[in-house]
Amino acid sequence: MDWKAEWIWLNEEAQPINAHVCFRKSIAIHCRNVAKAVLKISADTLFRVWVNGAEVGDGPIRSTKDHWYYEQYQVQHLLKQGINTIAAEVCHYGVSTYQYVENRAGLIACLEIQDQSGHITAYPSDSSWKTHIHEGYEKHVVKRNVNIGWLEVYDARRWNKEWLDTDFDDSGWPSAHTVCAGGEGEWGQLFPRPIEPFAKRTIFPRQLVSESEIQPVQKVVAVNMRDNFFPGERDANAKVFTGYFASAIEVDEEAVGKLTFAHTPWNGVQGRFKIDEKWYAAGDEMTLTRGKHLFLVQIGAVHNDVISHMEWDFQAEIRFVHPLKDRLEKGESAFVTLGPYQVIRSKADGRQPKYGGVEKKNGLDLELPEFKTVGEVQSLEALQRYRSEAKTVDAAHVMENISIYSLMLRKKTLASYAVKREKERMLYDHDRPAVIPMPKLGGNMEYVIDFGKLYVGRIELDVEAPEGTVFDVYGFEAMVNGSIRYTSGLNNGFRYTSRSGRQTYKSDSRMGFRYLILTVRNQTEPVSIYKVMTEQSGYPVTDQAIFRCSDPLLNDIWEISRHTSEVCTEDTFVDCPTFERVFWVGDCRVSALVNYYLFGSYELAKHCLQMVPRSRDQSPLLLACLPTDWQTVIPMWTFSWMIACKDYIEYSGDAGFASEIYPDYARALDAYCEFLNADDLFDISAWNMVDWADMDIPRAGIGTAQHAALAYCCELAAEMALQLGKPDEAEKWSRVVRRMREALHTHLWDEANQAYTDGLYRTGERSKTFSHQTHVLLYLFNALNDRNREAVEGRLLNPPEDWVPIISPFMSFYLFEMWHRMGRLDRILERIREVWGTMVREGSTTAWETYPHTRSFAHAWSAAPAYVMGSRLLGVTKGEQGFKSIVLQPPVTDITWAEGSIPTPFGRIDVSWSKEAGQPLMVIKAPEAMAIDEAEAIRAGWKTKIERYL
Repeated sequence: MDWKAEWIWLNEEAQPINAHVCFRKSIAIHCRNVAKAVLKISADTLFRVWVNGAEVGDGPIRSTKDHWYYEQYQVQHLLKQGINTIAAEVCHYGVSTYQYVENRAGLIACLEIQDQSGHITAYPSDSSWKTHIHEGYEKHVVKRNVNIGWLEVYDARRWNKEWLDTDFDDSGWPSAHTVCAGGEGEWGQLFPRPIEPFAKRTIFPRQLVSESEIQPVQKVVAVNMRDNFFPGERDANAKVFTGYFASAIEVDEEAVGKLTFAHTPWNGVQGRFKIDEKWYAAGDEMTLTRGKHLFLVQIGAVHNDVISHMEWDFQAEIRFVHPLKDRLEKGESAFVTLGPYQVIRSKADGRQPKYGGVEKKNGLDLELPEFKTVGEVQSLEALQRYRSEAKTVDAAHVMENISIYSLMLRKKTLASYAVKREKERMLYDHDRPAVIPMPKLGGNMEYVIDFGKLYVGRIELDVEAPEGTVFDVYGFEAMVNGSIRYTSGLNNGFRYTSRSGRQTYKSDSRMGFRYLILTVRNQTEPVSIYKVMTEQSGYPVTDQAIFRCSDPLLNDIWEISRHTSEVCTEDTFVDCPTFERVFWVGDCRVSALVNYYLFGSYELAKHCLQMVPRSRDQSPLLLACLPTDWQTVIPMWTFSWMIACKDYIEYSGDAGFASEIYPDYARALDAYCEFLNADDLFDISAWNMVDWADMDIPRAGIGTAQHAALAYCCELAAEMALQLGKPDEAEKWSRVVRRMREALHTHLWDEANQAYTDGLYRTGERSKTFSHQTHVLLYLFNALNDRNREAVEGRLLNPPEDWVPIISPFMSFYLFEMWHRMGRLDRILERIREVWGTMVREGSTTAWETYPHTRSFAHAWSAAPAYVMGSRLLGVTKGEQGFKSIVLQPPVTDITWAEGSIPTPFGRIDVSWSKEAGQPLMVIKAPEAMAIDEAEAIRAGWKTKIERYL
């Protein structure tokens, strides 16, 4: 950190929850011509910054407490002689997510101005800066989900953009409070962003799909019980506990209806519930007689968040009143909690069973007497005996009708209207608006808008509306046969309440979506919508790689794979652009290999690989995703990171990376090798996942594929140690490899079935399944011995019917690698045409997470066809490390021609080949520094033509 400034914040709570805070600093510039001006800035959690009203940027990229990043912006073109103003908005989550570990709130910045003489004047953040709570954002909201953070609810009546202006009077704002000096405190030394800034572009919609009038469900109630059950805890770890929450339901007349819960138990507290003496399940029809009724919900599962999302659909009005007293004190709600009676705290140590239980159980005792007895109450009067232990939920933590997912999902369509051309004006970049009429049937007007492809970015509205009009915006990924696929597990939207007049609003939140639903609520007169657009943002990519061939279906598959990879490439590789945007360590390997053949973002791959060991403060085994404090280890994910390190060196040619990463690599391997049992089998309690498939792998015990993967990683460590001049360490790892592979053949081979079992329980019982997945990975991880190789390889191409099949796009990548080694390109293309061809035929513009059914319609690990086409079908193979040489290997395939480009560290390779003119011809244009081996192509009867780039 080569600059000085102070971390600053409000002189209030150090770790506020969902706080948006504004900062301003005005400075006088006396020189007429500024030679250079650099703004350096960071914040915890996120910032957006403006100079003289012009938005400059946002950040920081994902950071860990020991490695916090800052951004740098060239801003001299925005400065003027006289008064200039820096304005920053900071959002502090106050809770951990799957992208951030909760920390203290703060902002740090410094504007460095260099005049024509070379003199530099610095304007650092300090107590002279002004600060104020941003009053436009609603603080008490539901989460989008635990992965991403809070739902955005903004009221333009309470705040406006004038605070960004230079002439805004901030004299009434308090001065900032100094938290600590830069380089100190929770963040320590700051690091400049080591990767490229995001690229941004404006995308307009392609179609207005529908216009409807709808009626939302009567009441959507969210109850945030975290502070009741887990006071002071801000982590993202799953909550495994038993308890209850309760209220009284009051109706003035008989009411018939039902209660449903949004999402699944993983995404919110729910369970069976009781109305007076009768238990119900979600969706059951209920009849409430006039008066008050006990409402009691049983909690006893694994919940990733402690908010209950309830959707009440009744014919008559229902009210919630406190179940234990007649009058509420200030700040109290009508809901109470009881418990927790049992809590299991997950720890990613490899020893504690996942979520406290073995196999498919969570470890909770639902027969615990003190817990079970509460569930036996049958009336409000009977609940009184638990009055002393009941805790009332804070009124601010009970929220009605702001869960946008539920409002969009649980609605009735009152009327559907033909889409007319004048309504399409909201799709264009011009100044004639689409006028939204008053609803005819007393409902809300709703519009479904198609952007043509899936994007991720901020949504911008340009509207004219009376004060108090509510615009709910919700994004989703796909429509199947005309039906919306709602984002179960994700509140993928935001709410904007207008001030009076013409106004624009750009959401603070980035969203992944192809389609938007725009619903207008609280409408008192016609509303004009001028524009609906998105600011697409992501890691900068170009058409550095292209691919075309004689098969149009493969061309379409390459396009959806490319677009998938693009929208899943951010400040790290992420799994998906909509539901999570999480850096999963295991996904990273496939993402990186695809990227090498599409975009050549080697610096991003290196950054991702360097980040992984920074989760060691959470677990020596390294977490499955980061940065987070969710305590989950997937051994195969850590092993994939190790293999990805080798891939990176091979493709980038960055030989120095081995010496940098080896200490972390070896330290993680040592941690895993502690779980070798007396039989030299890898025995661990973890999320022992290999594939989304019905494989019988113990959660606590031995998984055959991950045993082989650990041995393979030790083999790679031995190679790395030798290259680094560490022969003793190389021998150490080699001994582990020999012992583990002998144990594999001794204990996990099933002689009767002539196959390896998927795992071994600690009871000595073998898994009930054999799988294609396990055997493919054993093949790729050099685990087969001479005795068993023939039996296994003979069935890898045609696996027995009782083996678990490979269906998922994720595991298909490894299947493709096996088929490639076996010389079966025909099998690879057959699978790609079948699986990804289905996605194309269903109109998808991205590749699905799973097949044939999916949650996420865009998932990075499913972009594997782009890697296959770049590395196999173009006929150019990497030779020496870092593409110092390439080998021409024309593919043996039914394709008659292909052309494309491959990015490399030396520059782009352009290639085209054709078998159409009788004499097969391959034309290559490659960088001069790259050696080309054309012998194999010539032996196969191909004519080659080679051109060079300097």
